[in-house]
Amino acid sequence: MFLETTLLFKTLVILSGQLIVILATCFYFLVRAKKAYENNTTFFGISFKGSVNLKGKLNLIPYLKPKETFPKKMAMYVDNKSPIYAEAKDQDEVIELLKKGYSHYTKGAWRIVLLFFFNVVALWSTLVLVNFFSSNIFIGMTIFTLCSASFGPLLAVIMLEMDENDGFTALKIVFFVTLLTGFIGYGDFYSFSQNGIFGTSLCLSLFGLIIFNIVRYFKEFSRNTIKASAIFGAILFSGYLLYDFNYIKMQEGILGSNDWGTAMKMAFILYLDIINLLLEILEAMSD
Repeated sequence: MFLETTLLFKTLVILSGQLIVILATCFYFLVRAKKAYENNTTFFGISFKGSVNLKGKLNLIPYLKPKETFPKKMAMYVDNKSPIYAEAKDQDEVIELLKKGYSHYTKGAWRIVLLFFFNVVALWSTLVLVNFFSSNIFIGMTIFTLCSASFGPLLAVIMLEMDENDGFTALKIVFFVTLLTGFIGYGDFYSFSQNGIFGTSLCLSLFGLIIFNIVRYFKEFSRNTIKASAIFGAILFSGYLLYDFNYIKMQEGILGSNDWGTAMKMAFILYLDIINLLLEILEAMSD
């Protein structure tokens, strides 16, 4: 009986499971970060300071704690060149180096960097598996889950870098946008996935957004420009959700498409839409 469910049901079962994994690991990281702040300790190699936002809520600020004992390593960064290092043997030398433009050298949060690269590998592995080896559900779901579990802490770090309270607001926005686009896209309102102009517009817009984000690494843009780009990106991925929910409905009419392999592929597509929508909203809300 369970196997006779619709493609949408199968897709949502897989998608919901992955989103729960992300939220669980994200909230776990945030809770541990708050405990680290309260106990004046570190979590994941990161220290945390507390501040109060305009609404009177606690806002945790992550930072890397410099070495407390001497000698202390100092670094000065000039443009994009390699940093210049110096060593301070006492506090007086630290003050002198700070006046010259040096800053405290801190070891990078290698755990976060390692987790980021693991997430990238897991993401691309999932992409390959759902497209070419979708018949092997167990392996595909295992890698998919590892991808979600590694993204949760990264999402928590992104939220902490801005204001985690705004991050919670962004999560609520994504939830309601997903529900709305799912209702409209899967309903009988309009065949978004069969409209060639709509699909082409989405592809061209995505290409333009990718080009803009690549250029951002080499050219500095104003905050208003970046914010406008993020708002555009949020609208774009909302459009993709409409398209993909409608595409699921179209697939249900095709013989042999109502299986767990197809559902995993569609869940991954919606997963990417939702994650990108969330990242764009977070970008738009950050200062």
